[in-house]
Amino acid sequence: MKGFRLKKIILCCLFASNTVFCAEQDHQQFLIEAIKIENQIQEHTKGKSLVEKISFIEDLTKELSNNPIALDILMQNIGVQYSFAGLHKKALIAKDSLNQSDNLVLDDLTSYQAKNAVSEILKRAQTHQIVMINEAHDIAQHRVLTYRILAGLWQQGYRYFAAESLNASATSQVNKGYVTNQIGYYTRETTYAQLVLEAKNLGFEIISYDRHKPSKLNTIDERETNSAQTIKEKVFDKDPAAKIILHVGYSHINEDKWLASKLKEITALETLTIDQTTRIEKSNEKYEHPTYTKAVKEVELQEPFIFVKGDKAWSSAEKKWDISVFWPRTSYLNGRPKWASLDRKNYSVGSSDCKGSYPCMVEVFKFNHKDEVPLDRVIISSKEELKSVFLSRGSNTVVTTDSNGNEVIIFTVNN
Repeated sequence: MKGFRLKKIILCCLFASNTVFCAEQDHQQFLIEAIKIENQIQEHTKGKSLVEKISFIEDLTKELSNNPIALDILMQNIGVQYSFAGLHKKALIAKDSLNQSDNLVLDDLTSYQAKNAVSEILKRAQTHQIVMINEAHDIAQHRVLTYRILAGLWQQGYRYFAAESLNASATSQVNKGYVTNQIGYYTRETTYAQLVLEAKNLGFEIISYDRHKPSKLNTIDERETNSAQTIKEKVFDKDPAAKIILHVGYSHINEDKWLASKLKEITALETLTIDQTTRIEKSNEKYEHPTYTKAVKEVELQEPFIFVKGDKAWSSAEKKWDISVFWPRTSYLNGRPKWASLDRKNYSVGSSDCKGSYPCMVEVFKFNHKDEVPLDRVIISSKEELKSVFLSRGSNTVVTTDSNGNEVIIFTVNN
């Protein structure tokens, strides 16, 4: 498990567009520091609650604030933990702490028209067999777009759902009727878990593919080639006319040397590649790409959108991916992003649910099994805070735990 977690941290660095040290510092130095920090986190947080883990990493970040490599690694790690805890604003701040001042150029979109991303993606998906959508691993919002297009893709004959985060046991684990903590790492975040569950409930065959083959060189090229070969063997060898949606991180959609290009080489199929990570909302406008800042001020759509001119969709890097998606600025309800609701019912929680114990974690479960990823999760930090959790249809078990992971209160809410 430790090796798996370490790889995740390193890959997060490799694929993050705002990462400094992967490009500028000696990779061996970075690796040594990553191992050291990962071991320290593992040692001090094994068996601890998410609240305790976040607290430890926050303290370690202050302690190592003068070590820029360590700070890079830790801020990426804490951003993911914040996303796990339903703290989107904090995840954005953590991500932006690594931002460098770049001379970003405003893209000329004057001849383009903004249109709803879901309908436009579905229209283009009709002529493809492979659709790939990427995410930033600490931005849960990026999982919502894939969630929203699943039903439309199913109607078009897409029958396979694959995700980078899924491990070899994912298919059997999801067959339990809920998402377990064992199927992957990023799927421990509740929106990701709901994405996988939605795909399963619609009837998609769940496909895992990453690191299924032995690695000899430990290079990006080897990893991408092996992944493409695994997808071919699991899907297209048995069903040449298959249609598949892949949800991946960062650069895997890149049609130059990454997974998208390898799939085309191996299957001879053209992939529809969709980017969500280059024109995005930040914790402060000063960190944003000027094209994003201008677009969300001028476009009135309150759903994710893309820019279209005739049949052509705009891409921030047209030689690398086909479409760039813009999300409007996040609207919040009791401190929670409205997009996180996934059209579920809002349920307000506050001081009475924590019984005076802060910070406390509020989680919503379908079955409340020990290994179950919650339907939703949020941290309440003080008695003044009012937060929302989102309830799925039917019976919901709400569990509140204190900072040590001890149960405070448990009750059932029917929706």
